[in-house]
Amino acid sequence: MKRLALIVEDDPALQRAMGLHLEQMHFEIAAAHHYEAAVDHLADRRPHLVCVGLELPTKSGYELCEYIRGPLGLKSVPILVTSHSSFAGEMASAEEAGANAFLKKPFTMLQLTKYIDVLLGATRPSTPYVRRLQRPL
Repeated sequence: MKRLALIVEDDPALQRAMGLHLEQMHFEIAAAHHYEAAVDHLADRRPHLVCVGLELPTKSGYELCEYIRGPLGLKSVPILVTSHSSFAGEMASAEEAGANAFLKKPFTMLQLTKYIDVLLGATRPSTPYVRRLQRPL
């Protein structure tokens, strides 16, 4: 049985590229362009990984992280957030919302792979942390 990854990204080209890449990593893909569609996916199945763009068209990626950690109670599912900004305050807000890692856009698929590998090997239940590598991969 394949692991399920939920990709919540409003940029169709990036969502497609991430989906194809994660399929090559042997994930089954569920994709959403906005908060409400992501919540619909989460009502049906529990993912093994969630990738969330912070700049979504309806509610923000922060709100989605809070929903996943709060009402859904998914404390051990790794959440990787992506954003064009890398301000310390934004990373801190992502951590407070429940994200485990922060990847600055634009990123390569190799960078995405490395972050996912770290998340799937290092995430501990109820111990959120935001990891941002200091140098480019």
